[in-house]
Amino acid sequence: MRASIIGTVARGFSILIDGTQSLVRALSASLPYLFNANPNTLRKEVTEQYPDPVSSRTTDDLPPRTRGLVHNAIEQCIGCRECAKACPVDCFTIDSERLEETQKEWVSLFDIDHSRCLMCGLCVDVCPTNSLTHSKRYEYAATDRKKMVESFGKGEAPRRGDYP
Repeated sequence: MRASIIGTVARGFSILIDGTQSLVRALSASLPYLFNANPNTLRKEVTEQYPDPVSSRTTDDLPPRTRGLVHNAIEQCIGCRECAKACPVDCFTIDSERLEETQKEWVSLFDIDHSRCLMCGLCVDVCPTNSLTHSKRYEYAATDRKKMVESFGKGEAPRRGDYP
């Protein structure tokens, strides 16, 4: 009886610690937008102007900090899953394994569900290798949600002796 109560309390503290860590990660990414070095402004500008036919004839005309669809340069990705931990809507599906010969992580599956993505940029901010970026693509529509999942993974890991 006493052991089950202690186990329940321990699980509760574990959930509390995980939630606190998640909150700290999210705040560390978003607080710089509130507190800027310039005392005359409270915030950095985030949205400059929504792309429309008059202001943006091509994607090259978009402002440099446009938050378009998230793109992954898979060759730079180390499969750390920090993006998935920071994502508030769980739009990442990642699977990886460590290669024996090179001791590097092989990212076999890296899917982004754009139907769930908020384009908040938390995943881009926490990526240690900067493999995640916002692209200039901002319109992504489909009649089926499954078509809104973009895959970046490398596929099945090579077997011993077949490493690139």
